[in-house]
Amino acid sequence: MRKIISSLLVFACGIGFGVSLGSVGAAENTVKPAFLIVSSDRNTGVTAADYAAYQQAAGPLARAAGLSMTASAQQPVVFEGAWPYQTLAVERFDSMEALKAFWYSAAYQEAKKLREGLSTVNFIVGVEGN
Repeated sequence: MRKIISSLLVFACGIGFGVSLGSVGAAENTVKPAFLIVSSDRNTGVTAADYAAYQQAAGPLARAAGLSMTASAQQPVVFEGAWPYQTLAVERFDSMEALKAFWYSAAYQEAKKLREGLSTVNFIVGVEGN
């Protein structure tokens, strides 16, 4: 009887350990969001109306790719270091795969041409979230 109980206990622990490993594996396979971080400065004399064609072309493409605006600022608050730029925007996408599919799509590459000469891009980077 003692041997049967010991065997059942070992079996139950093995199942519990297997389930916990499965949970860890599932957590590692979850899709992480991606963030597009952009800093650009509007060129002198360019107005918000000048961006209308670009926004009308790029906006629907980005939203279809899962874009949601996380944050934007005309004058970010600098707590340490130097920040020589005027603006910062953080845009969230469902995944890095979705962000890349949007960014490298032929449709967005055409839309990007509509913002040429309107602003100076300081940087545009993509990072994967946690």
